[in-house]
Amino acid sequence: MTHAATDPGPHVDVDLAARRARSAVRRAEPGNDLVETLALADQMTAMVRSQEQISRAIERLTGLRLGEMQALEAVARGADHPRAVARRTGQADAAAEATCQGLLARGLLARHHHPLSRGGRPRLIHVTEAGRVALEQVEALHLRLFDVVVDSLEEIDPDQMRATVRRIADALDPAQVGARRPELAPAVLTDGS
Repeated sequence: MTHAATDPGPHVDVDLAARRARSAVRRAEPGNDLVETLALADQMTAMVRSQEQISRAIERLTGLRLGEMQALEAVARGADHPRAVARRTGQADAAAEATCQGLLARGLLARHHHPLSRGGRPRLIHVTEAGRVALEQVEALHLRLFDVVVDSLEEIDPDQMRATVRRIADALDPAQVGARRPELAPAVLTDGS
């Protein structure tokens, strides 16, 4: 028995859209404040490196790699299959499967049957109590390490800092970039938004 394919709607050639976005980026004229933009980009790169250092410290303290922490968090938030973990974390399906297998072997995840399943091997995954404890430990360490960073910024007004970080995050939101520069939307809107 064959099933008729459903019409997925308007066809989008992803490669063509990506080529157009790259072309638009190449043609884009730098803004009037190019020097300021480059300095800000350098500072933001330094912030990303600092976040990476915090993540590496958490990895050393917990024994969990960043991808494992992301997978555990994804499952805790409702991903119940390695493919769903892959979609939520940006990992390839095979990488998410391997990550989940490692977490299963360590007892941080466990398998269960779908409620409508009639036997066979359990396919769905959930966080175990040990996995919940590990996630709580990661969150506590993250908060403590960020608290140290914020404490070192004592001369900065916390409300102003929060507002600035919020404005930067909003400005970097792919949907905002796509709305301001529609020709770049295919390059920045990678999740189907």
